[in-house]
Amino acid sequence: MEYILLIKCIFSGFFLAAPIGPVNLICIRRTLNYGYITGLAVGMGAAMADTLYGYAAAAGLSFITDFILHYHFAFRWGGGLFIIYLGLRTLRTAPQCLTMERTSPNLYRMFAGIFLLTLTNPITVFAFLALFSSLGIAVLITDFFTTVLAAVGVFIGSTLWWITLTSIVYFFRNRVTSGTLVRINKIAGSIIILLGIVSLFEL
Repeated sequence: MEYILLIKCIFSGFFLAAPIGPVNLICIRRTLNYGYITGLAVGMGAAMADTLYGYAAAAGLSFITDFILHYHFAFRWGGGLFIIYLGLRTLRTAPQCLTMERTSPNLYRMFAGIFLLTLTNPITVFAFLALFSSLGIAVLITDFFTTVLAAVGVFIGSTLWWITLTSIVYFFRNRVTSGTLVRINKIAGSIIILLGIVSLFEL
């Protein structure tokens, strides 16, 4: 069952990182202005913060697994509806215009800054709790090993998103516009909504 847990957590990490918000815009802007490595440094800072929140959610779930099992239906529907809400919010988000920056950033300082910025959004841990509950991840987290495995999965998934985003932006750097970001939001939001609907009826 460990591989199922890992795959589900990779999926969770990827799609929770995907909506175009402040950190995504910073990643896009830095990639456009300073190149692939600089954009990836932004993403890795966010990925580390997501991993910490993922671990916190998994560790908390490991203590309330029996409670979740007893109220599995309520958790599944509550989590699924919350995921749908996140998707709708993503669909309605209007990304701000990209602006040029003039000073060359320090990669280590940028990594730390984005890490702290991402940690200031505590709703992330509730998003992980919702996903873990609705996707049946909670019942797979039973000890320290599976808790760490869940966090590793979140890190892999989040990292995959940042590599994907940075690569796309760098490759199409001459074509990225605000309209492009809107389309990305619509696609990401639609996928998140679909994920929420599927989780409601997962057997």
